Amino acid sequence: MNKILIQANNLDTVIDVFKYIYMHPCCKRQEVADYCGFSLRQVAYYTNACKYLDLLHDDWTPTELAIDIFENNMAEVKERIYKRIIEDDMIGQVYRYMTDNPDDSPYEMAKSLTMRYFPGLSDAVYCRRSSNIVKWCKKIIQYNNLK
Repeated sequence: MNKILIQANNLDTVIDVFKYIYMHPCCKRQEVADYCGFSLRQVAYYTNACKYLDLLHDDWTPTELAIDIFENNMAEVKERIYKRIIEDDMIGQVYRYMTDNPDDSPYEMAKSLTMRYFPGLSDAVYCRRSSNIVKWCKKIIQYNNLK
């Protein structure tokens, strides 16, 4: 499976979509769209994010990681997905930069990484997608600070 640079900007919705698909095997795109209240195009954004995180296969069946997350401790689904994000080669670098340099803007660093890992896209795409990565990392940092 080739990874697609994430388009989903809301990490909570990524997790919600993942849980819905896991709990409703063989669901259709329209069902996910209806559940989340968004367009079919947005369904692709969020399911591609699940695929990027190795939670879903291309056919939306759960990966070994997804099964492990659900079978070992349902209460920790969010934490396990956050851990997976932090361990991601590219997103993890952004996360570490943000935790090590809380007063610095992470946007240029994130954009530079997305350009290196996903060459050939437009500048506007790099700006939008790296912004989503930063949003995800901020969400995780805020969550960890509240623990």
